[in-house]
This record gives sequence, C-alpha cells and structure tokens, in this order.
Amino acid sequence: MKNKKKTIMVIIIFLIVCVLGYFFTNKDSNKKLEKTSIRLKWITQSQFAGFYTAEEEGIYDKYGLDVTIDPAGPNISPIQSVVSGNDEFGIAGADQVIAAIDNDVPIVAIGVIYRETPESLVSLKSSKIKKPKDLIGKTVGVIYGNDEVLYRMFLKKNGIKESEVNEVPAITGISQIMTNKVDAKMAYEMNDAVLLKLDGQEVNLIKFRDYGIKVYGDTIFTTKELAENNPEKVRKFVKASFEGWNKVKENPEKAVNTLIKINSSLDYDHQLGYLKESLPIIFTDDKLGYSNKKVWQNLIDDLYDFGTIKNKHKAKEIFTNKYLD
Repeated sequence: MKNKKKTIMVIIIFLIVCVLGYFFTNKDSNKKLEKTSIRLKWITQSQFAGFYTAEEEGIYDKYGLDVTIDPAGPNISPIQSVVSGNDEFGIAGADQVIAAIDNDVPIVAIGVIYRETPESLVSLKSSKIKKPKDLIGKTVGVIYGNDEVLYRMFLKKNGIKESEVNEVPAITGISQIMTNKVDAKMAYEMNDAVLLKLDGQEVNLIKFRDYGIKVYGDTIFTTKELAENNPEKVRKFVKASFEGWNKVKENPEKAVNTLIKINSSLDYDHQLGYLKESLPIIFTDDKLGYSNKKVWQNLIDDLYDFGTIKNKHKAKEIFTNKYLD
C-alpha cells in the first residue's frame, strides 16, 4: 500500500511538472499576435526574399506580429495602398518616397533595403554599348513611371540629350533585346542580365550607380500617423524584417525555395542569380537597413534641380533610422 501511494504521488508530481512546463513554454505563443501587412513594390520574387523568410522562419511571430505580405503589380501603387489604409507598410524607391512627400502624402522612410540603386541599362555585348555616350542614336527600352526619373537624371548627368536617344516602352523580360527591337533596356542589374546569361548570352551593363546616380533603391515606408502613434509596432516590424534579410544572406538557396513554394512560376536559377547579385548592394556594410542623411539630401537636391519636386526638403523630413536601433 505504501509503495502504491508513493507511485501515485510520483505520477501526480510528474503530471504537475508537465502541465506547468507546457504552460510556461507556450504562454508566449498563446499571446494574440498583432496584425499588420506590407505592400511590396512588385510580384513575389527574390527582391523581397527577406520578408518571406521572416514569415517562413517564424521571425515575425517572435516579435509578436501576424504579417500579411501583399504583392504589387503594374497597376498597384504601394504608396496609395498604404495611405488608403489597405496596408500599414510598403516598399518604394527612395525617389518615389520623396516625390510623394513633396505632394503632401504623409509617409516616412523607416529602413532601406537596397543601399545602392540596382537600376541599369542592359544590352548584348555585340551592341558595343559600354558607356553612356554609346547610347546616342540607339533604341532604348524605357520603363515609364517607376524609376523613370533616375534614367532621365542619368542622361542629364552624363551630357546626353533625350532627343539623342530613340525611346520606346520597355517590355518585361528579355524578348526586346533578343529580337533586336531595342539596343539597350532599363532593368535591374540582377534581373535581365541574369536571364540573358542563363540563355548563354554575353551582356554589357551600364549601372546608374557608376555614373552619378547615388541613390537608395527599395525602401520600407509607413504613414507618419502609424510611426507616431504606434512606434513599438513599427520598430518590431522593421527589426523582424531585417532579421529576415540576415537569414537570407546566410542561406540564399533556402530563401529561393521558400519563394518558389509561394510562387511556383518562378525559375530557381534565375531567382538564385537575382538574389546573389542583390546581396552586395543590400549588405554594403554592417549597418543593414540604415540610411545616411547626406545621401538623402543629395537625392532631394537632384530631384529639385531636375524639376521633379517643387520643394527642397530637409532630409530629416523624409527618413528616420530610429526604428532600427
């Protein structure tokens, strides 16, 4: 009888320990996650791998966030989506953020992903377009709207008149180049160039960042209202997102596989090449996500001088690093 009571007590203690262990282990997971969303700049692809990795790896959960990642497309404006309240965060080029603020749109940049612009002009090596002046008299595919101002600033800074170039609308993909419909085409340096190389072609790249266009690329922004009223939510989102990008750097192959699970139409080799070419201009130093007041101010001044914006803003009106600290 004594042994039986002792056995029962051991079982009871064991069960109590198990219950308490379960409670303490899962109490954080039982907390209600705070819902939020981000509107990407384009479709699901390696350009946004950090966000999908943060979701896949449970990083957003760790920060207490339930994040919906919304892709964009040709007729979707991330800035409009955020300002209208459909999303709380968005991705846009630094120049687009500045132009929106110049038009009294109440947003603020809170973290920079691409620390250099990836915009470039890509061409086949046989075209012999190696430097800006080689574009004179050539047919160039131009992406109107997004990043168009960077192309026009690039021409001006390098002494090329727009009338000296035959412009046509750029079409997504490499067909215009492969069929000689254009001599060169606007594209991210890690996109069309990778596709052409996978097709066995030799390419030339004129990178805008090598010819006077020192600007930030993809930038995370939110409304000033959210930044002021819920700074902790903004801080958690930004820090979790860049933690996701650190994971991408550690294992790009895994990140691409995550993307393909979400968008099965993606090509693994293209996306891996895209991502590996992106990492050097995302991780330019150990200050991932941070941006520099001088770079912002130079871009503001350039946009003002070019006539894209009406007001010469102070950089502090446009961006902040405080949510990264």
